[in-house]
Formats: sequence, C-alpha cells, structure tokens
Amino acid sequence: MRIVEEPHGRVLVVTASGRLDGNTSSTFAEKIEPLITGSQPWLLLDFSGIDFVSSAGLRVVLALVKKVKAANGIFALCAVQAPVLEVLDISGFTTMIDVHPGRVAGLAALA
Repeated sequence: MRIVEEPHGRVLVVTASGRLDGNTSSTFAEKIEPLITGSQPWLLLDFSGIDFVSSAGLRVVLALVKKVKAANGIFALCAVQAPVLEVLDISGFTTMIDVHPGRVAGLAALA
C-alpha cells in the first residue's frame, strides 16, 4: 500500500494505491488517522490506484468517515475505479460518502 499526501489549500488530498484488504487496511488506517486529528478536517481520498477493497477495507473507510464527521469535517472520495465503486455502491457507502469522478471535480466540490 502506497499513500501520498498533498495539501491543496484547506483540503488534504490523499492518494492511495494497491489493495485495501485485510493485509493492508490497518496500515492504511494508521497512516490516515493522524491526518484527521485536527479540527474540521477536509479529506479527499483519491482512489485511482486502489484496485480492490475487501470488507476489512470498507470497515476502515467507514471508521475514517465517522471520525471526520465527528470532527465536523468533510470526507470524499474521487477517481474510484469501476470495480471498487461497485463494491462501495452495493455496500451502501455511496449514500453516505460523496464520490467524485476525478480529483479536479473532488477539489472543486470541496472548495
């Protein structure tokens, strides 16, 4: 799992690549959680490099969403690959998380 952080004004864009599964979800959480400890975090996760999400990955994403919302922040996903988007949609995540087609659209929506 590779994670790159890029600040864009108030929004922190985090680009992840690899599989988000039982083997990588705890590492993913450990890298992302410190980024959302501040007041009102604005987080845009770029999932263009995520090609698989398991139930363990979904749990981590849900935990992050809850933490960001509890801190009165904003959480969104962008550039989600079709197979991963299908998993998010089937599991009901797309009703609670804003999903944008690309980074530019995600940044525009959060600006």
